[in-house]
Formats: sequence, structure tokens, C-alpha cells
Amino acid sequence: MQIILFKKLWQESKKQIAADRFIIIFNGLTVLLFFALSIYAKLWGKGRAIEFIFADPFSIKRPYYGFLTSVSEIIWCIGATTCLFSFSLLKSIHPKRKGNLFILCSALGLFALLADDLFRITLILNGTAGVPKIVMYLVYGVGAIAYGFLFRHRLVSTPYILLLVGGLLFAISCIVDVLPIQGQGTPAMLEDGTKLLGIINITFYFWHVCCDEILHGKYGIRVFKG
Repeated sequence: MQIILFKKLWQESKKQIAADRFIIIFNGLTVLLFFALSIYAKLWGKGRAIEFIFADPFSIKRPYYGFLTSVSEIIWCIGATTCLFSFSLLKSIHPKRKGNLFILCSALGLFALLADDLFRITLILNGTAGVPKIVMYLVYGVGAIAYGFLFRHRLVSTPYILLLVGGLLFAISCIVDVLPIQGQGTPAMLEDGTKLLGIINITFYFWHVCCDEILHGKYGIRVFKG
């Protein structure tokens, strides 16, 4: 009886491994990366530097530091993962549907902005390689214009006002960031406050669009009935 049960578990395990091969590979590569970092820290005495990579950016004296920044990053994640999950779902239901590309590109764009905000890519390039912030902002601006041009017919059928408001707020945030505005509270509200409000508008936009795509089959295709 135990042998039969073991065989069933083994067969089921092999099916799951075959079905989720990407997850197995991803976990394996992650373990290898951590193993390599451990060897590096052990042989070259960089344990303290490795520790910094996993350190929590938290101060017990000022626990409110970066609070709204963390909130903005969470909202970025909501918008990006909503688009990515919606693309995965729509791809399974209608693999050849043209609207899937719109959702996928939206997800990639949001993840790119999230990565910059989370890992401070613009700041790092500016501080280490001397790349001006305005150059990075222009890159993102060109990407946004290309996105709008490519999906212009699709965008006009959506509540694009939310997207335009979000883009305008982002433009204000970038302008304030490159201008030498004096003070502390005012520049922070004009730069980070407008960016946070822009993120909220953009996330609301993609939440609404993805719901319409999945529930009502927007743009001429009905996915679910009822």
C-alpha cells in the first residue's frame, strides 16, 4: 500500500515539475546566485558588503522615513502586476487576440518605471556614470510617446484622461527634480507628491482597463458572459 502511494506521489511530482519547469529553473538559479555570494564573502572577506545588500532601510528613531516612497512603490506593484496577470489570463483565453499586446506592453512599461523607482537607477547612473537625470527622463518620455503612438486607437477607447493626468503629474515631478528649487518641504511636495498622485491615477487607469478587458471583452470581444 505504501509503495503504491509512493509511486502515485512520485508520478504526480514529475507532472508538476514538468508543468512548472520555469519555476524550478528560476529557484535553482537563485540558489546558485546565493551560493556564489556566500563563497565570495567567505573567500574574499566581503561578508559585511553582502550584509548591506539585504539590510533593511529602516531607522528606529525616524520610522516614518520613506513612508510615502514605500507607498508609491506598492502602488506601482499593484498596477504592474495587474497588467501582467491580466495579460497571462487573456493570453490563455484568447491567444491570438490583438489587445493582449497592449496589456503586455503596459505591464513592461510599468515594471520599468517601478524598477527605476525601487532600485534608484536614475540616481545611480547620475552619481556613478555622470548620466544627467534629464537624459533618463527623456528616455522615458520617448518611450511613453512611442507607447501612445503605437496604441493610439486603443487608448482613445479607454478613460485616457486618467493616463494623461498621470503623465502630466510625472512631467511636473521631473521638471522640479532638475530645477534648483530651494527649500525642503516645497520641493518634496512638488516632486514626490505629484509623482505619487500620478502613480495613483495611472494605477486606477490600468485597473479599470484590465477589468474591462477581462470582464466585458472590451474592443469588440466578449470574454465572459453574465
